[in-house]
Amino acid sequence: MSIISAIRSYLKDYTGLASGAPVWVDYLGAIPTEYSVVPLAGNKIVEQYVDGSSLREYPFAFRSVESTAADLERLENNGFFEAFADWLESQTEAGNFPTLDSGQTPELIEATGWGYLYEQGNSDTGIYQIQCRLLYKQE
Repeated sequence: MSIISAIRSYLKDYTGLASGAPVWVDYLGAIPTEYSVVPLAGNKIVEQYVDGSSLREYPFAFRSVESTAADLERLENNGFFEAFADWLESQTEAGNFPTLDSGQTPELIEATGWGYLYEQGNSDTGIYQIQCRLLYKQE
């Protein structure tokens, strides 16, 4: 299983997602509410060890298309991403991680910043995004 596929499956278990909303990879529709996991550019190897193993990072963004017509909706959208970041932190503390391939051991999953309005269109919808990373050891 690819890392992005493992992350997608893992994030689908977050109970804060809108009921029945799809979680895509590299795609986001135009109708609220949908989610997407998007790989980001970054250094793959964080640290190389003498035994040949390495500490690696998989940066990704978690996005959603949301209604932005009312101030209350925009506040709720930002609150969703605050709660999501807290959830990732609690998952790391509890040792609950995406299931990776053999030889890959997850060590941390976290938001690396705050969620924000990434793109506002001409309609009453917008794309929100939070940048995250999965840190894992590669044997």
